Parts: sequence; C-alpha cells; structure tokens
Amino acid sequence: MGWKGTMRSISAASRRMEKEAARRHKEAEKIQTAMDVAADVESWENYIGNLLNVHTDLAEYIDWDGLSRKPQPKEPHPKSHHHDQAREELASFKPGMFDFLKGGSIKRRKVLEDAVDQAARQDAMENEKAITSYTEDLASWKADCDLAKRVVERESAAIQEVITEMQSLSQNDLIGSSVQFSIGDNYVHAKPQVHTDEIVPDYRRKQLASGKLSETKMPVGQFNELYQDYVASVALKVAGDLFQILPLEEVFVTCECNMLNSATGHKEPTPILSVQFVRETMRQLNLSGIDPSNAMANFNHNMKFSKTKGFSAIAPLTEDRC
Repeated sequence: MGWKGTMRSISAASRRMEKEAARRHKEAEKIQTAMDVAADVESWENYIGNLLNVHTDLAEYIDWDGLSRKPQPKEPHPKSHHHDQAREELASFKPGMFDFLKGGSIKRRKVLEDAVDQAARQDAMENEKAITSYTEDLASWKADCDLAKRVVERESAAIQEVITEMQSLSQNDLIGSSVQFSIGDNYVHAKPQVHTDEIVPDYRRKQLASGKLSETKMPVGQFNELYQDYVASVALKVAGDLFQILPLEEVFVTCECNMLNSATGHKEPTPILSVQFVRETMRQLNLSGIDPSNAMANFNHNMKFSKTKGFSAIAPLTEDRC
C-alpha cells in the first residue's frame, strides 16, 4: 500500500472512531436524560405521597397517669470516700529507711496530710454538686407531677399548657399556617388553617417507554380528590397528635381554608371539614394503609365535597350538639 492508501486508511479509521465516540456520547446523554426524568417523576410522586400521609407521623405518646405517680427523687447522702481513702493512706504511713531519697519522712507525711485536706474539699464539691442536681430534679419532678395530675383531671389550663408546648416544639409546614384551639375541661376543638388547593400540583408526571418525561394537566376530578385527601390527612394528624399528648377520649377538629365569600367578595377562613374523633376508633385504624378521606366515614363528621367543584363551606360540629 502506497502512502496515499495509508493516509486514506488512517482517515477512515479516524472517522469510525469519531462516529463511535458520537454514538457513545448520544447514548450517555440518553441514559442521563432518562435518569433525570426518573428523578423528576420520583420527586413528584414523593411530594404527592407526603401530602396524603401527613397523618402517619404522629407526636410521641405521653403517659400522664404514669408521670403523676412517678416516685420522688431520692435526696443524696453526703459522701466522703475521697477523704476516707486519704485518711487510710495517712494512717498506714510508716517511715522508711530510704525516705531520705524522697525528701525525708516529715515531707512524705506532709504530702499525705495535704492529700487528706484536698480529698475533703473534693468530697465537699461533689456533695454540693449532687445537692444542686437533686434540687433541680426535685423541682422538675414536682412540676411534672403537678401538671400530670391536672392533665389527668382534665383541667383546661393544664391542657392549654401542654398544647402550647407541643406547638412550640413541633412544626409541620404541611399542616398549614396555624392551628387554633378551643379548650374546655372535657374537650378540645382544634381548628387548623390548612393550605388552599394550590398545595396540590395541577399536573401529572410519568416516564414514557422512551425514557422521556410526560407532563400533562391533571384532571379536575383527580385534583380535587387529592386535595380532599390532603385536608382529611391533616385532620387525622391533628387528632392523632392530640390523642398522643392528652388523655382525652374524643377531640374535635375543624379544618379551615381561605375561600371566596361571595357576599363580601373577599377570601376568608372557611370551615370545609369538621370531625368528632374518638380515641378507640382512631386506635383501631391502620394509619399507613387508609385512604384519608374515606376514613372520615369512621367518625361523626360534616363535609360537603364534589369531584367537580371540590369543597364547599360547612357548619362546624360543636361539643354541645354531639
């Protein structure tokens, strides 16, 4: 083969390598696109899942009856083990013939005597620390027992205190902007201000067989049903938390959202779901497996909803009417 043939062969090989590199690059881009699409679809699915499962993450249970009977902390007795040990070492001291190598017997004894004084100070510090800790524990025990007894007796001020503390310690943005409470000696009526239906995406995502993303407008019926499940999930969450932190047998939850008042032309908080939750019935539910809106059938509730129009304003349940 002449030099021209050699050059043509080299050029052809180079073109083949370029085509192969381009093919690999295109394949890599296709794989990356499919991975990105899968991530987008998963993110959408997770978001929808979170909206419909607000009720599955409840507050920790508080055993108020157990707290009311919790034994009083034991007062610490003064301890002197450091001092006792140092005194024993001093008492067992005997001069030795080689004490001169350590500064003499008098110096050795002085070191042990100083150690006794130091040990006494160390015991005093530890005893003082134990008394301080006991005083704090005793004050905490008295406060906890007092509150627990008041909660067990359904005292409204105690219930208010517990609810206020719960709100300061736990925040869930999916519940809404706020939760207001009406509290009596034997009932709690929670009124969460839930998000409007704007919290639900108005589109659906899925990955096509080609790996590309398909994003379509969500049908009105599906959109409204998802929002209905979200609102019901919030109601279950609020009721579940209250049962976890309070020894009540029933609680009322009325979900409100900003809706247009046709009489005034302004949006204002409007009741859309009101439920009388019963502890025993709630306890029997498998919260991770229920359809939130369908679960409302287990309780006395008031809700006006249609797939085409969504929620309508309702009259909240009240304690004196149930």
